[in-house]
Amino acid sequence: MAIPVCNEDEHIVPCLLALATQKQLPHRVVLWINNTTDETENRAHSLIPSLPFELETVTVCYPPAMASAGKARRDAMAHAAKTASPDAILLTTDADSEVASDWMDSILEAFIQYPVEAVFGRVLLLPEEYKKIPPHLHEDEKLERAYGAILDQIELLLSPEPHDPWPRHLEHSGASIAVTHAAWRRTGGIPDVPSGEDRAFARILRQNGIAARHAPQVQVYVSARLQGRARGGMAETLARRLIAQDEYIDDAFEPVSRRLLRLRRERTYWQSQSSCLDISYPDLPVVCIRRNDLQQHHERALRVLKRLRQMKQCLPKRFPIETAGQYDIPFPALTAPESSVFPDRP
Repeated sequence: MAIPVCNEDEHIVPCLLALATQKQLPHRVVLWINNTTDETENRAHSLIPSLPFELETVTVCYPPAMASAGKARRDAMAHAAKTASPDAILLTTDADSEVASDWMDSILEAFIQYPVEAVFGRVLLLPEEYKKIPPHLHEDEKLERAYGAILDQIELLLSPEPHDPWPRHLEHSGASIAVTHAAWRRTGGIPDVPSGEDRAFARILRQNGIAARHAPQVQVYVSARLQGRARGGMAETLARRLIAQDEYIDDAFEPVSRRLLRLRRERTYWQSQSSCLDISYPDLPVVCIRRNDLQQHHERALRVLKRLRQMKQCLPKRFPIETAGQYDIPFPALTAPESSVFPDRP
C-alpha cells in the first residue's frame, strides 16, 4: 500500500490508525514523504511499535519544478510494487484520509464478486468537516451528481457492464484506489501528470480494456481543508468556490449528446480490435456545461433516458441489456424519470 505524504502531521496519525483497525490488514504500508518540513515522519515513527502491519517511510525532496501530487503518488506506488508479489493488489489512499472500518473487506469483496482488476471507492467528507461547507455548495454538488447519475444510467442501457452494475458511484479519487499488480504493470503505473493522476489512471484502465468496479460500499473519509497539497485538487477547488462558485460544473459531466458520441466511438474502437481496422481510441475534447445551463441539460438527459427505457421495453426479453437501477443517493430525479431535482420545475 502506498500513501503520498506532504506536511501531514495533523492527519497522518488518524490515517494510519484507521488502517490499523481493519479486519483484513495491508501487508505493508509505504509513506512516501515528499518535500515535507513538519513533524509528519516523527509522528508516523512513533506509531510503529503499535501498528499491526509493516510501515516503511521513504523521504524524498523533489526540485520545485518536479514536485507534484501526481509524481508523488506515481513514485510511491512504483516503490511499493517493487517488493510486492506479482499477484498482489496495490492500494493507495491520501494522508489526510481515514478509511472506513470495513474498507479493506469491501475492496476484497468487490474483487471476489466481480471480474475486475481495479476498484475505485467513494470519497466522503468527515462529518465535522462536512459542516464547514456552506449548504449552497452541498446543493450544487447534489445537482451535479444527479445529472451525472442520469448520464451513467444512459451509458449502462446502451453499453451494459456486468462487472460494474448499479448501484455504482462516479468517482475516481486517489483517496481510494485498488488495482491488481498485473493491471498496474500493463498500464505503466500511475500516469506521469502533475495533478488529476487518479482520473488519468482511470482513463488508461478503460483504454486498455481493464475492468474496474466503482463500489459504493468502499468508502473513505477526507478533510475539507482549503490549503491543499495538490494543485487543482479538492482543497483548491473548495477554496475557490467559497469565494465564487465556478461558472462551469465538473467536466466529468458532459452534455448527453457528447456522451452518446463517446459511447458510439468507443464501440467502434472495440469492434475494430477484432478486425483489420486500425482505429485509435477516441479521445474527445472536453465539453463543459455552464452551471446556469445545468437545468436544461438535466431535462434533456432525462428525455433521452426515458426514451431508451421505452425502447428497451419493446426489445425481445432475452436481448442482452441489463436493467439500470437507481443511483445510491435519494434525489427526486432518480426515483421517477419524469421528475426534476430543480425546485422550480414540476
